[in-house]
Order: sequence, then structure tokens, then C-alpha cells
Amino acid sequence: MRISHDAFGQLRLAQFLAVEDLEELRGWEYLGRRWVGEASGFSEWLRLESAPGVTRSVAIDLAALPEATAQRMIDALGLPLRAGMDQQHVTGVFGRPTDTERFVRDRVTLVFHVGAADPYELSCTVHEEHGLIHLTMHPTPLPQEPTAAQ
Repeated sequence: MRISHDAFGQLRLAQFLAVEDLEELRGWEYLGRRWVGEASGFSEWLRLESAPGVTRSVAIDLAALPEATAQRMIDALGLPLRAGMDQQHVTGVFGRPTDTERFVRDRVTLVFHVGAADPYELSCTVHEEHGLIHLTMHPTPLPQEPTAAQ
């Protein structure tokens, strides 16, 4: 049900939010790479500096977006999720997480590897009271960045 890597690469945050509400990112560092892209608060849609035409990472701050907008984004990714889902429902959809991270006491981030033909790493942050509040998704493996010698 997940989106193909090719279709994921064509997604842009401006498809969902007004351009005037977006901040352009350049030289953004994440996952050991440098990125360009767009952001609105903690929602960031990123493309590698070395391949600026292809979206490779999406982060969605579900708590900060109108519910309908957040759901359109989730639906575009082909994910059977909705803002506010509790941890039991998220694991019911994706099974046991491959990793669990707890940066703040009242929330947990569940990391999943999903998809076979077009695999992704999906991280779902679930708040104790508010449920699913944030997610990130990127194709795996991410391409290697060219080194200065290449």
C-alpha cells in the first residue's frame, strides 16, 4: 500500500501547504547528509543536495497541521495511519518495531522497516495523551553521497 520510490521522489510540501507558509532549506544536515527542501514548523520535506530533484525524506508534524491536511499527506504516502492513533494501533498496523526511541518521557518513537519492493524506514512518534503526533519516512537504503574525490 505504500507509495513507490519514484512517486515519493516527486512529492513536494507545496502540494499540501501554501508556498508563502514554507521556509526554504539549504545545507540542512540530517542522517549524515546535506539536504535542500521545504519546511513548515517541524514538517520537513527534503531532497539530497547531490540530487535536488528527488524527495528522499518526509517529516510530518501531525499535531501542528489541520487534520484534513495531515491526512492528505498520510494518504499520499500510502500509509494506513491517522493522527492521534495510540501505540497499540500503530503496532497493530506495522507489527513489532525494529527500534524504539524515547527522547521525552511522555512519548515514544517507534521505528519500522516497511515495504518489500520499495522499502522505507518509518518512524512514528506517539504521545501518551495525544497519540500519533509526528512521523518521518524515507526510502531505504538512502543513496550514498558523493565524496570530494568522486
